[in-house]
Amino acid sequence: MTPSNDSADQHGLPLGTAALLAGVGLLLMVVSAPFAQLVVFPELLAPGDAAQTAINLMQNRGLFLAGILAWLLNYSADVLVGWALFYFLAPASRTVSVLAFAFCLIYTAMGLSGVLNHVQAFRLLDVPENAVALGADHLHAQVYALLNAYQYEWGFALIVFGVVLLLRAWLVVRAEHVPSILGVLLAVAGFGYIATELGRFVAPEVNLEFLSVTGLAEVVFMIWLLVKGRRL
Repeated sequence: MTPSNDSADQHGLPLGTAALLAGVGLLLMVVSAPFAQLVVFPELLAPGDAAQTAINLMQNRGLFLAGILAWLLNYSADVLVGWALFYFLAPASRTVSVLAFAFCLIYTAMGLSGVLNHVQAFRLLDVPENAVALGADHLHAQVYALLNAYQYEWGFALIVFGVVLLLRAWLVVRAEHVPSILGVLLAVAGFGYIATELGRFVAPEVNLEFLSVTGLAEVVFMIWLLVKGRRL
C-alpha cells in the first residue's frame, strides 16, 4: 500500500514534494562536492610545497573562492536533503526520522567547521600585512596546514554521515512507499563511508579507496527520488 499525499500532509509536507526537494538537494551535492574536492583544490594544492600552494592560491583567487562557495552550497543542500527526507521517511518511523535528521545536522556542522579552515586561509592571504607580521615562510606553512586540516575534519565528519545513511537505510527498508533495495544500497554506502574513514585513522596503511564506489548508492537514490518519488 502506498501512502497518499493526504496522509503525508499530516507530517507537514506531501511525499512527492519532499521527494522532489530531497532529489534536487542531492543533485546540488553531487555537483558541488566533486567540483570542490576533485577540480578546485587539487588544482591549487601543491603536495609538500607550502610556498607553491600559496602562490597558486594567490594567482587563482577566484577559483579558490569558488571552491569555498561550492562547499557552502554542498552543506546547505545537505540540510535541505535532511529536512526533506525527514518528512519523506517519517511514515516509516517519525522517531528514527528525527534521529537521522539530527545526525545530518551534526555532520553538516562538522563539515562547515572544516570549511572555516579554507576561509581562514583565504583571509590570511588576502591581507598583505599578514606576510609582514608572520613572515612569508610561516604564513605559507600556516595556509598549507589549514588546507590539509580540512581533509581530516571532513573525513571524521563522513563517519557521522555514514551513520546518517544507515538510519535512512533502515527507514527506507521499512517504508511502504520506497523500494527496499534502495535501503540496502544506502546501508552498503553507509558502511562504506564508516569503514573507509575509520581506516584512515586506525589503519592508514590499508587502502580502502575501493569502497568509495558504494557512494554511488546516493546517486541511485537521487534518481529514484526525482523520477519516481516526486510522483507519490
